[in-house]
Amino acid sequence: MFFNLVTSFTVVAFVIFCICTSCKADVLDSSVHKGFGCAVCHKNNNARGAESAACSKCHERESEAYNKSIHAHMDKKNVPNASCADCHGFHEILPVSDPKSKVSASRIIETCGRCHQDEKKEYISSLHWEIYQDDPDSAPACTACHGAHEIGNVNEKRFVITATSTCASCHQEAYETYKDTLHGQVVALAGGYGAACWDCHQSHKVLEDSDPDSPVSDKRKPATCKRCHGSIGPSFMSYWPHANIRDRENYPVLYYAYLMMKLLFLMVMITASIHTLAWVRGFPKIVKARIERPKGRRYVYYLRFRAWHRLTHFILFISVIGLAVSGIPLRYPDTRWAVRIVEIVGGYRNLDILHKCMAALLFLAVVLHGYYLISLIRQKGLRGFLKFLLSPDSLFPKIDDFKEAWAEFQCFLKGTLEPERDRWSYWEKFDYWAVFWGMIVIGGSGLMLAFPRITTRFFPGWVLNVALIFHSEEALLAIFFLFIFHFFHAHLRPMKFPIDESIFTGRICEEDYFNERQLEVARRTPEELARLRVEPPSLFFRLAVYLVSFIAVDIGLALIACILYTAWKTGRLLP
Repeated sequence: MFFNLVTSFTVVAFVIFCICTSCKADVLDSSVHKGFGCAVCHKNNNARGAESAACSKCHERESEAYNKSIHAHMDKKNVPNASCADCHGFHEILPVSDPKSKVSASRIIETCGRCHQDEKKEYISSLHWEIYQDDPDSAPACTACHGAHEIGNVNEKRFVITATSTCASCHQEAYETYKDTLHGQVVALAGGYGAACWDCHQSHKVLEDSDPDSPVSDKRKPATCKRCHGSIGPSFMSYWPHANIRDRENYPVLYYAYLMMKLLFLMVMITASIHTLAWVRGFPKIVKARIERPKGRRYVYYLRFRAWHRLTHFILFISVIGLAVSGIPLRYPDTRWAVRIVEIVGGYRNLDILHKCMAALLFLAVVLHGYYLISLIRQKGLRGFLKFLLSPDSLFPKIDDFKEAWAEFQCFLKGTLEPERDRWSYWEKFDYWAVFWGMIVIGGSGLMLAFPRITTRFFPGWVLNVALIFHSEEALLAIFFLFIFHFFHAHLRPMKFPIDESIFTGRICEEDYFNERQLEVARRTPEELARLRVEPPSLFFRLAVYLVSFIAVDIGLALIACILYTAWKTGRLLP
């Protein structure tokens, strides 16, 4: 009897094996692997079963991409999150172009939904699902956004950058305007830090903006914004997350603000370039006149800047360099050099902290200078202060400054002698007042952007869009002006190259004083000149000044070179 049972079981097992084998053969004959023997995919092929298929033997590129994906990560049971067979099937693998394939456009939602059920439920209630039902091949389905094999972690920088640009394949205009906002700049530069597309529109349940359930509808927008911005007022909602600065019809305020800043940039740069080129043309004559008629001694020094002014300038100097380095990457977030700057400082968060610290230093310089002006008013009285403003020792512009500028141009173009100067030249006064303009525009707009909730208590949200334009464009103008016009006229002009030490040491040698400040020297009595006599600066201090100044100049010129290179590569004449 036992023999009969064993015989019966063997026969049944053999029949089942034959049926299964014939079924697998039929499945293979209708699959993309038709004509392949079992051993092609499986190392061990026998009646007891086969080992897992080695897909990488034929699909090396896809296998490499899969190994980098989150699907290849092991779960708690030490099993991959998803294998090739989980998506493509086992033996019934069909070409992707076949509608019956598990990874075809028409079935990919069903296949991915087996593991990602919640995401599938959200997707089938979205606007994308409506498009998918009409045209699966062109609709934004799972693989369109996440990829097919190298599926990344949604929290990783690489996925955030790739996915936001993927949205552009269907929403190009919205993506371009998004990139111009602070949201887009931060995401492109830092990746994963900032508001990406799905932070506002959701990732799977994407709805029309007019749909009440949409997170960007009028009803739900406040709650959406509060997730990142905390407590905000109703006026915050008027911020334009996709404002187009080139759309005069729909965004006239932004259009004209941007146009005004570009015209200002052009006007200042053209004027500064003409002035610099004219000076270059006059170099030989100026140097020759200086050599033929020298006055004074190089080793005798006079006090030009007191310690308070030198400290204020040094703080201003450091803060402006730091602001330029930490701020300009946000304007060019897609460039390799901007990303490199972020990497050098240790990430975007560190860059943001650095920018705010440098801004605090800049405001400290303003406070110090303000304290000096207040002290001057208290010392001289209001009437005496007004009288001081009209004196040659003041940086307040006067008619004589325009006369000096005209005489300077005649010197450049006609070869006449340099005009005699008083304590301040016309370009030094221009430098001084340019800082005031920059502080009002850059500082004011920067405070608005740094404290958006406070700003929108008093102004509508779209003021932040305007503030970003003024902050970005004026900062770019400041970088070009400082690193080209100011550096040249303060340090690179004849008889000062490679640096004018006086603003750092506070001292000016007698030769420079008598040859460049003739009117001031003429106003001083011998007793006043004697009181201004000081000891020469130490060699160590001078070397430190040269080192710091050279580093600053190199940083400035490197930034200018990067900006101009980017403008040339993108084909945009104006940076």
